[in-house]
Formats: sequence, C-alpha cells, structure tokens
Amino acid sequence: MALPTFLIIGAAKAGTTSLHFYLDQHPQVQMSAVKETNFFAGPDNGIPYPVGRVERRDEYEALFDPSFSVRGEASPSYASAPRRPGVPERIKELIPEARFVYVVRDPIARTVSQYQMLFAEGKESKPLPAAIAELDEADPHFFHLTCQSFYARQLELYLAHFPQDRLLVIDQAELRAERAEVLRRVFGFLGVDPGFESAAFESELFKGGEHRRYPPLLAQVKPVLRAPYRLLPRGFREGVKGSFERAVLPTVPKPVVEGETRERLVELFAPDAERLRALTGQDFPSWSV
Repeated sequence: MALPTFLIIGAAKAGTTSLHFYLDQHPQVQMSAVKETNFFAGPDNGIPYPVGRVERRDEYEALFDPSFSVRGEASPSYASAPRRPGVPERIKELIPEARFVYVVRDPIARTVSQYQMLFAEGKESKPLPAAIAELDEADPHFFHLTCQSFYARQLELYLAHFPQDRLLVIDQAELRAERAEVLRRVFGFLGVDPGFESAAFESELFKGGEHRRYPPLLAQVKPVLRAPYRLLPRGFREGVKGSFERAVLPTVPKPVVEGETRERLVELFAPDAERLRALTGQDFPSWSV
C-alpha cells in the first residue's frame, strides 16, 4: 500500500487527462489507474459526487504501486474551492511532502468549455449569455461555471500550506504547442529523468472544444457506468467512447463569446489573471485577459 507523491490538481477542462496520460508513459512514474479519484475533495460540503469517487483510504492506497518512488493522480476537483473546501488541508495532513502540478488555461476559454460539457450532459440548458447572466445573483467564486477559472485564488490556498517550490503551474497552450519542452520541465520537477521521450507524446488528446450532446435518459445512466468504464484499458475505452459518440451523438456548437458576455468575463477574470502572473512569473501571452 502506498500514497501518491504528487497530484495534478486541475484545472478542469485544461488538459489534466492529457497530462495524466503523458506522465503515465514515463517508466519512473506510476499514475493511478483511476483518474479523478476525488479522494481529498469531500463531499462533506454537501455537493454529491457521481458514482466512482474513491472514499476509503485502503481503496485509495491500493491505486499506487510502492515499487515506484514517484506516484501520482489527477483530480481537477482539488482546485475548486469554495465549492469543495479544505482540500489542501486534507492533503497536508496525509501527504505533507506532496508536490503539485496545476494545469491552467485561458480562463474564458476554460469557462466556455465547461459550459459546453455541462450542456452536452444535459446539466445546462440555457444559452451561454443567459447562463453567465446568472452571476447577477451568484457568488462568482462559487458559481459552477466560473469557480475553477480563478487560478490565483486556488493557488493561494495551496501556498498557505505548502512551499512555492512544491507547486508547478503549466499553461495548456504551452503543453499543446511545446509538449516536449513542457514535459521535460514536469519530469524535472518530479525528480525523474527529464530526457525521457515517447512516441505517445505525439498523441493529440485534447478535444479542441468538441463536445457531444447526450439525450436525457443516456445522460442519467452515464454516471452509473463511469466506475466500470474506468476499469477498461485506457486506449480501448477512449476508442470505444469516441467511436460511439461520433456515430450517434450530435455535436454541441461552440458558443461565440462576444459583447456584454465577453466584457463581463474579462472584467471578472482579469484581476485574478494578473495575480497569477505575479505569483508564477509567467506571462500567459495567448490568454484573452
């Protein structure tokens, strides 16, 4: 039995699945077979998880191979406070020497991608402008579409419990455009051979904004199928899922963010993006804020 030595903490819709896959190719790294264990993320705050959350410590530890000195998992829910509070504290208590990789993305693009995902799953039915207009009556830090786009706010919660040299922030845009260089940086941060290369690194796993709409009945059944689905070999399950979706499910059009909706999101995210630049020393030049 063992615990992870590092965690990919988010952000949702920023490439955590891809990074999990790339890290799993390294012979010195063991990644949890279950992505998004959500072990440290509640649900004592009242927001229930779908079927598939790893709740017991023995089940969690069984996901990691003690013969590897570097072990990891990826759960974007770990950077979604205040919707899921107390995560850094729980990790600190159990894994005080943990390291963290935080994948971030243009906050407006991430918010739109999450909207598309929720719309595809039948959990959101309004057009994007109407959904964003709900911020008039909501706390943007708790709001389901915008919570995880406040990256500096999430990072500051970890920095209150862990030294800054234990947290590595990488930009999804760089992971896509300069993958080999970014992976070398991640490998070096984790203390494994930074020169390792694999043909699998050429795999383009990012969806590029494509989401497909599930009919209501299938959307209800989908969470129940998540646990057995995760037990299948990754390449096989992704191939089956992709083929099924392309064959029978309609594409969700990517919303155009313009006018008052864009102005509102820029005004909302710009201060946090500037704090993130100050915290990390990174420019994030491709971002819209």
